[in-house]
Amino acid sequence: MGRLDPVPRHLAPGLAIHPLGVGCRSIGALPASRPVTDSEWLDGMRSAVELGADFFDVADTYGSSEGHAERLIGQVVREYRRQGVALKVSSRVGHKGSAPHPYAGPHLRHQLEQSLENLCVEQVDLFGLASCDFGPSDCYLGPTIEVLRTMKDLGMIGAIGLVGPHGFPAAAPDAVGHERFDELLTLIRPDVVLLPFNALTPLAALPDTGGSDLLSRAVGQGAGVLLTSPLAGGLLVGTPRRAEGHTARGNGTRAVVARALEPLRRHLGGHPAVLGQAALRYCLSRGPHTAVVAGYGRAEHVATNYASLDLELSAQDEAAIAAAYTSLREALQSSTARVVRQDRV
Repeated sequence: MGRLDPVPRHLAPGLAIHPLGVGCRSIGALPASRPVTDSEWLDGMRSAVELGADFFDVADTYGSSEGHAERLIGQVVREYRRQGVALKVSSRVGHKGSAPHPYAGPHLRHQLEQSLENLCVEQVDLFGLASCDFGPSDCYLGPTIEVLRTMKDLGMIGAIGLVGPHGFPAAAPDAVGHERFDELLTLIRPDVVLLPFNALTPLAALPDTGGSDLLSRAVGQGAGVLLTSPLAGGLLVGTPRRAEGHTARGNGTRAVVARALEPLRRHLGGHPAVLGQAALRYCLSRGPHTAVVAGYGRAEHVATNYASLDLELSAQDEAAIAAAYTSLREALQSSTARVVRQDRV
């Protein structure tokens, strides 16, 4: 594998981005015990741009208040525009709002207009639907599709996105199922699918194992793929931001992950940063039709993430990574099955 060539990944017509983008979900989401100031968030974004980043992924709900994260990105976009550097942005809608439903009436268009103002841009390069809930009997689905396509025709949106389910079914028992997602892929025809994806995603859902995995189905529909949550919220480097278990038992999941990754930790040298870099390279290797967005807490985290592009991996390293992740997925499957059996007693 060696070093990774940072050639732009083409996700949609007019949307070619650096393979590794910046995810801004952590803004306003970190616990009070780990406070990060707005100045530090901005420094992290600037550091990313200096390291090659040209794409920032956000949502209208990210930040300490509605639109807060978007406005921080807007500052950076404005700064670099004055220097002749054009940054690309992605935002999404679908979780909140004062309307009866996030996709009801004029709310979707109003939210896009507000995001454009917050981000200091005339076009959101990728505007995604964060929820697959379109109301009773999908009553808002048709109008939502019509509004999205109209806004794209008007140039307010560069590409339409749709957030998909995680490949690990037990990650969120109430999440949208693959059959439902296939239906929405056909109806909405998004330009880009945003998939939570990392080393915890089971082997059956990976694109290099054949079958009808999510990545292949999205590409089959002509959509690019943006992979999110590559580090599983820090779980894959031993510093989880929250209990991101594939059962509801976060502590148990962390213990399973730590045991499964210990051989890889020893092989790569033991530093948590190297585990994170290996996890990012694992996601970045999914193919030329995919790009990855990785979150951060401070500027040093950004530097660590982008160092993954220069990580020299031998054939032995790749084999060790594959073996560790296979062991990890099997351990999580076994742990999940055991908890389900206990819950049924």
